[in-house]
Amino acid sequence: MTTDVFISYSRDDKDRVLALANELRAAGISLWIDQGGIDAATMWSEEIVNAIENAKVLMLMVSENAVASTNVVKEVVLASERKGHILPVHLEPTRIPQGLKYPLAGIQHVEYFQGDPKENLKSILRALERLGIEAKPQPSKVVAGGVMPATASHTMHSSHVELERAIAVLPFSNMSPDKETDYFSDGLTEELITSLSRLKDIRVVPGTATMSYKGTQKSIGAIGEELRARFVITGSVRKHLDNVRIAAQLIDAQTEAQLWAETYKGKLEDIFEIQENVAKQIVEALSIKLTMVQEIALTKRSTDNAEALDYYMRGREFRYKANRKNFQFAIELFKKAIELDTRYANAYAGMSEVYSMLFEFERKPEHLSKSAEASLKALMYDPSSAEAYAALGLTHYYQGNPEEAEAACHKAIELDPQLFVGYRNLGRIYHLTDRDENAAEMLQKATELKPEDYATIGVLSGIYTRLGHRDDQKKCERLILELMPRYLLRNPEDTHARIFYAIALAGAGRTAEAKQEATIVLEASFDDSNSLYNVACCLAQLHDSAAAVDALRKAIAVGYANYDWIKRDSDLDPIRNHPGYIELMKDK
Repeated sequence: MTTDVFISYSRDDKDRVLALANELRAAGISLWIDQGGIDAATMWSEEIVNAIENAKVLMLMVSENAVASTNVVKEVVLASERKGHILPVHLEPTRIPQGLKYPLAGIQHVEYFQGDPKENLKSILRALERLGIEAKPQPSKVVAGGVMPATASHTMHSSHVELERAIAVLPFSNMSPDKETDYFSDGLTEELITSLSRLKDIRVVPGTATMSYKGTQKSIGAIGEELRARFVITGSVRKHLDNVRIAAQLIDAQTEAQLWAETYKGKLEDIFEIQENVAKQIVEALSIKLTMVQEIALTKRSTDNAEALDYYMRGREFRYKANRKNFQFAIELFKKAIELDTRYANAYAGMSEVYSMLFEFERKPEHLSKSAEASLKALMYDPSSAEAYAALGLTHYYQGNPEEAEAACHKAIELDPQLFVGYRNLGRIYHLTDRDENAAEMLQKATELKPEDYATIGVLSGIYTRLGHRDDQKKCERLILELMPRYLLRNPEDTHARIFYAIALAGAGRTAEAKQEATIVLEASFDDSNSLYNVACCLAQLHDSAAAVDALRKAIAVGYANYDWIKRDSDLDPIRNHPGYIELMKDK
């Protein structure tokens, strides 16, 4: 987004610079400023380079601290190389070093440190006007219980929709050198949403609804309209080894004006303090008055061990990529988190869920007992853990207690009405007990909360087929066909996703493509029971009955034992009368 001015300054001058920045905004000048301050220790990011390129003028806040900063010098040199305008504003008498003399040679400067501050501000505005930037003061607007001057910090959004008093936290961008650390930026986004959700005075859009905006090019105004949220939080995360840098900003979606922004730098062990500071400053920016209980809740931590949190977030990345290898990765990561924090309820809940999913496919008794043990430990350490109740729901079902299973899932949803896995697990239980109308209702809610979860959409598609809801089934099929190409470009190794894509291709009559995708999965997952089962579903949809029965036989041979699901899966309807299928299902 283009702005009038990029402000380059030293962290040590922060208070003086921010005071001037507020006056410039009030005058109608749009600004980009890293409110953490730039110093020689800061890692230069793509975000800063882009901001310089998109600004009309680089305003250099000249001081002894600033000219000694390596990054300030880099910013000035970059602007000069791009033949951009530079306006030096002296905060104090300063000797210009050799590295800055050439890019600043012959450029008019403003001495802000002496004389009448009001006249000095006028001098800056006149200098900007000569560089093509005209101040456009806006009338004051009421924002979040207080009054602030409207600014031209962002393009005004021309919506006539009155947005609700709600916050949407968009997925933080991963600025790390290692793009495989997406789990970390996504995890921090979810942690912030969870923290803000404890507030009662403002609605927080669930992360399952905002995650689809990851990497979006839509404007903040358009996103605010779609989510009916007045306030939007955006940010970026850079994690390199043990160093963490987090930038966040709060934007009024009605006007696209920036209300607050800050940048935090520290070590991984500082992550909890950074998270709490972000949440507190957002609350202050929105003038939300907290009760003592809310103040305590806002700083509630799932763990105090930063390394344990890192392992937990890695584990979450693997637990929905449903094959044996990914499940084992997830379990080992959750175990590592628990070794570091033996009272980590979220890690126990995650492990319980993975073990119950393993049992769902392979029916090994040890999986079920470990699932039950982990969910009970999660509840022992956090009796209000919605995820633990959701996992316990599946455990109860497979223990032969469907009523207790439903009760546990309903408890999970009561504790967290936005919990995707609560609705998903309850929907699966309804399906397995032949209540498909109820199952469809729960799974539809789950897909609304997590629109990118292809597996739930695929299951819902099959249920609609059983119910004879052809239009709804086709809608699910189209969603998968739309989602999967983009997803598989980012995750080509995810065979679970690939076979769901193949099944949708088969349903759409795209036979050659479906066979190609199924072959890739078969070659990569020849010993994985769940992948082989889904290959059988795809081949059945392609009406290759002999190959479908062979794949199903192989799935059962390597451990697939969810016969209740096999009996109800509409994908297998084309092979129900095949002698091989009848033999496999004899006495089941």
